[in-house]
Amino acid sequence: MLIQLTIQNFLSFRDEVTFSMVGVNSDQPHIDHLAENAAGKGRSVLPIAAIYGANAAGKSNLIEAISFAKKLVVQGTRSSQSIPVSPFKLGNYGKQPSKFEFIFTHQGDQYSYGFKLNREQIFEEWLYVIPDGKKQEVMYFERITSSKKETKVEYGLKLKRSKKRQLFLDFIAEGTRPNQLFLTEAIERNVAILKPISEWFRKVLTIIPAEANCRDLEIGILSDESFTDFLSEFLKFAGTGIDSIVTEEVELDFERHFPTMPKPLKDNLIQELNKAEQNSMAMIQNLGDTRFLIFKDEEGQIKLIQLRTRHRGEEGEFIDFSIEEESDGTQRLINLIPALFILKQEEEKVIFLDELDRRLHHLLSRHFVQTAISCRQKSNQFIFTTHDTNLLDLDLLRRDEIWFVEKSQQGVSNLYSLAEFKIRPDLKIEKGYLNGRFGAIPFFGNPQNLGWLDCEKAWVVTLH
Repeated sequence: MLIQLTIQNFLSFRDEVTFSMVGVNSDQPHIDHLAENAAGKGRSVLPIAAIYGANAAGKSNLIEAISFAKKLVVQGTRSSQSIPVSPFKLGNYGKQPSKFEFIFTHQGDQYSYGFKLNREQIFEEWLYVIPDGKKQEVMYFERITSSKKETKVEYGLKLKRSKKRQLFLDFIAEGTRPNQLFLTEAIERNVAILKPISEWFRKVLTIIPAEANCRDLEIGILSDESFTDFLSEFLKFAGTGIDSIVTEEVELDFERHFPTMPKPLKDNLIQELNKAEQNSMAMIQNLGDTRFLIFKDEEGQIKLIQLRTRHRGEEGEFIDFSIEEESDGTQRLINLIPALFILKQEEEKVIFLDELDRRLHHLLSRHFVQTAISCRQKSNQFIFTTHDTNLLDLDLLRRDEIWFVEKSQQGVSNLYSLAEFKIRPDLKIEKGYLNGRFGAIPFFGNPQNLGWLDCEKAWVVTLH
């Protein structure tokens, strides 16, 4: 579970900001939301958080910061590649280090992992751990890379263990490029004790951008009947008119299905499919707005699968539609529902979703959040950005589950929680927010200054 993350000098976050999932234990409403930290440190961790803010305030920048850190840990960098970090641009901050730190629990242990870097190099990197059942934090490693690109790593006893292990770690440190994380390099060299940290970033931390399609939607429907049932039932409940989701399977014909595909791309795709093992899902091919799943069956035949939504006709018969024939809102919902199904599973997940309410009716957004809270397993978390003030309701969320991002006149984003405000329990949060009581709303100037109203008046006079 995510406990806390800290960001500095990235996009609009010039100053250090901290986002925390630690609950305020003195808050009594929704006491059932509080889950004991898996590492057993006596703190309670929240299952959900909503992040509000005006357009361009920095909500998506927060998601982008998390995505950047994940990619850097999981994918690393190439030797000649500059680090694709995006420092604050409205000032002289390009050479100054950006900071990222994550505190989280995984498999019973609590980790504090972070790094400072610019486009050229990693300056600092650190990892501290509170082992399962312990109270004392221990150092795993601290890495410093000098301005001369010389890297030094200090190891804790838990990591180095023996003289032989320390020699091996020294070898890894010496081979760690200035633009590469020591953690990533050590994982490449199979340092098993560090694998849980990398695993958390790779498998647990899940980022869903605002316009993302669920890549595994077709595969999930093909391989998991319970997922298909969950998807169909939610779509029926949402009043989309969809009775169920089904798949259509046809033999692949490039001339018919992909007539505009460039020949080099087609040749490469055929080559990859010929290499694929039988009964394997080869890939999802997106062309325009149409989704395709291509796979090789047990007999080596290459098949094409498309999703179909099934509606009831006037006579009670089933009629199939393509996904593209559904409304934008329904398509958005179909791509979001898998996140709810993931939250239901035992496997630990921390999901960040950008713009939950995009193309969704506000009542549907509320039901989505209610379902996320009620159906999730105890180790899973759901964090989302939104403009939907209908969710600003203390009957739905706790104060410490509501966050705001506000941008100053200097273009600097700040991050803070509703728990920082003293409010009455019966206060209508939505009304207070729209009235500007908590900040993080758009500020409009005087429309008279635009000169539009006089033009509009003159236009009306002309018409008459």
